Formats: sequence, structure tokens, C-alpha cells
Amino acid sequence: MNSRAVFAISCLIGSALVAGQAAQTPAEKTAPNIPGVVAGGTRVQLIWTGFESADGIISAPDGSLLFAQEPASRISKIDKDAKVSTYLSDTNGAGALALDSQGSVFAAQRHNVSVGILAPVRRVLVDSYDGEPLTGANDLVVDKKGGVYFTESGRMPNPAVYYINPEGRTTRLASDIERANGIMLNRDETILYVTNSEFVLAFDIQPDGSVVNRRIFGTLEGAGADGLAIDATDAAALDAFQWLGRMAGILPALESAHAIAWARDFIASRREPAVVVLNLSGRGDKDVEQVKRMLDQDAGAKS
Repeated sequence: MNSRAVFAISCLIGSALVAGQAAQTPAEKTAPNIPGVVAGGTRVQLIWTGFESADGIISAPDGSLLFAQEPASRISKIDKDAKVSTYLSDTNGAGALALDSQGSVFAAQRHNVSVGILAPVRRVLVDSYDGEPLTGANDLVVDKKGGVYFTESGRMPNPAVYYINPEGRTTRLASDIERANGIMLNRDETILYVTNSEFVLAFDIQPDGSVVNRRIFGTLEGAGADGLAIDATDAAALDAFQWLGRMAGILPALESAHAIAWARDFIASRREPAVVVLNLSGRGDKDVEQVKRMLDQDAGAKS
């Protein structure tokens, strides 16, 4: 494994959604090897296509996918059997989506520009700042405390980044990012990432949600970045592999260890007790030698 913490998505694949699959079907193709992103030969399957847009793709706790269709003011759902249904309608042009630990659906709404909650109860969080209306809520991410970071790419000539704290107070964090767009937190929510054309910026997060130490995290070749996503780090997956072995005497496959790492974080982030059911994709016998090499490398790095 050689995962990168942040994936920059340079473009949405038209009005189509794709996903890695384990089973071979006629609609599948294989991905090239992109170090830190996807292993060569990974099967990729088309799971939805249509004439309407697909944006703001997120995974729900039940394993389904939610995606926003801004022109139709609709959020659609694809379940584990690839069945598509309407999840929410009349969404005020929702584009970017996020879920908090309680399952509330947050959205950057682009018709009457605002950031708000669409379910279970609809509520506008912010539609103006310093007496001026927002001009293009673009992307958002929700932290474990219930705060919301979002970008306002339509604010020209100075697109901005904001934070809505859990009490509902909005603060402008930056207003000099030429093309503020995708936004994401690292796993322990100490770093905020924001795309700026071909650059991915990073900021250190303070206890009150404000940010300091702006810097360039990475530079992309070719087209500029749009959305951002983050995976479980190698260290988190390795820790989950060992944890399940200690707790249940089970060695999961490293692929499943990433899911276990996510589940542990998800449960820890909830304010109410939660039960999460995970299907382990395979045994970790095949990965024992790789785990040993990784542990030896980690021990060597610390000595």
C-alpha cells in the first residue's frame, strides 16, 4: 500500500458515475496504475448515466451513494443493487453534499445561494455575510463538532472560504484564493485542504475552527482540481488490522482494514451510541508478509 491522504478530482465524469467493483461485468473497464490513488487493473464499472448532472457524490452509512442533480433540484440515491431512486427533491439547486455523524444532510445550494441542512429538518445556515448575499456556494465539508467549512467560488474577484461554527456563527477564513473550489478535512481534522486551480492548499486548524499557516500542499499537472476526497491512511489501516486481531482474533484483508479504520472513526465521532455492520471482504492471510514489512519499516523509522 502506498496511499496518499488527499485525492484531487480534476473533473466529474460528465453525467456518469463510476465505482470500483470486484465482479466482472460487460460494462467494466480497468484503471491504469496511478500511484497513491488506484492500483493498475482495478475494475471500474459504470453504474449510472443520464442527461442530467451528477455532482457532490457522497457515501451514506448504509453503503448507498447519494449525488446531487443541481438543475433538477434533486438528490438521487443508488443502492447496493444499483437501483436509482429520488432521495430528496426541491433542494434549491443543491450541488455539494455532506453528512454529519447524526445523518443530517448538508448542502451548498446554488439557486437561491445558501448553505443549509436539507434533512431531517430543512434549515438555512447562512445566505449572506457582512450584509452581502453569498454569490456561489460551491463545496462544503462538515467537521465532527457539527461545524461547516465551505467555499464561495462565485465571489469575484476574491473567492472565499468560510467556517460556520456549531453555534451557527459564520467567519470568513480567507478571501484571496483565486479559484477556491473543493474543500476537505484530514482524518483527525487538524488540517483543512482547499483547491485553487492547479494547487491544493493546506491550512492548520485551530481549536475554534479558524485556520493558520497557509501553504501549498500539492501541485497538479494538467487541468485544475475540482472536488477533494480523503482515504484511510496506511497507518490507520495497519492499526485497524492489529486492533481487530487483538479484539477478535481475526486478521482482516488490508482492503477491509481501511473500512474498519473508517468505522472506528465514524463511531467515535457520534454523540449517540451506534452499531455499524461491516462485511469483511476476505482473510488477511495473504497480507501477513506485507504487514510484517510495514511494521518493520515503521520500527526502523522510529529507531
